[in-house]
Amino acid sequence: MEKMTLVQARTPEKVKADAADILSRLGLNLSTYINMSLNQLVIQEGIPFEVKLKHSPYTAKEAVSEVEATMKMEGMQLTPDDIKLLEEYRSGMISGEVARKQILREV
Repeated sequence: MEKMTLVQARTPEKVKADAADILSRLGLNLSTYINMSLNQLVIQEGIPFEVKLKHSPYTAKEAVSEVEATMKMEGMQLTPDDIKLLEEYRSGMISGEVARKQILREV
């Protein structure tokens, strides 16, 4: 395993908190993001990528309704728990990783 080193950076508390919140919703943490960024910086010899949350034009309710309609077309139905999970995920209350773990517990 490659020897690791510590990197320290000073940043305003609000920037750190806001960044940690966005990264959490993306399923990442600050350490992982910093390592991703540094590796890509070295590989590309510049800042080559953009990682953003995609803001949908749909409301959370519209997105859940679309999933529900698609499921009905396939002969499947969402339970009230499924709908609650989708709404929590879509509104950003839980991350994709948390939703995935909940779904896998049910299988």
